[in-house]
Amino acid sequence: MKYVLVAFWMMVMCGVAESQNSTRDAKISIGPWQIGADFTEERKLDQCVMSRTTKDGIEARFTREEAGLSLVMTSPRWELDKGTTYPVEFVAGSTAWKADVTAASDAVRVALTDQLFNDALKKANSLEVRAAGKTITVSLNRSADAFARLERCYQTNNKAGETNPFVAPKP
Repeated sequence: MKYVLVAFWMMVMCGVAESQNSTRDAKISIGPWQIGADFTEERKLDQCVMSRTTKDGIEARFTREEAGLSLVMTSPRWELDKGTTYPVEFVAGSTAWKADVTAASDAVRVALTDQLFNDALKKANSLEVRAAGKTITVSLNRSADAFARLERCYQTNNKAGETNPFVAPKP
């Protein structure tokens, strides 16, 4: 009987651990947006990500991390000079913001530091990224809900530091 109880509790605990892992690794969809959390090998939150692919095959990825909100755009067709910065104008609805994006081989990244522009992203129908050679359009349908879920992902997972529920919390 003792072995049966031990085996039962081991199965319960494995099931709880597995359900926690699958919840942490799960991505959800809101309209065309995929939202999920990325963790380090130490199981600490790295960032929460909301992404979608444009009709031109460009992946637009908004990340929420400790430093704030960023936009990463990637295309396998791009051949960019790594480390180079490019001036870009971002337009969301009637709000425009100019910034430099930093390039990797097939991606550009920019920290979204203008709160007025960030608020406009949540209300606009599309984001235009006006670069020197092309304007890239990202549809923002359902983005208000997706941005709210992205922030909730960050807040929830950033606070989720408990690793042993059987030990009293530290004061």
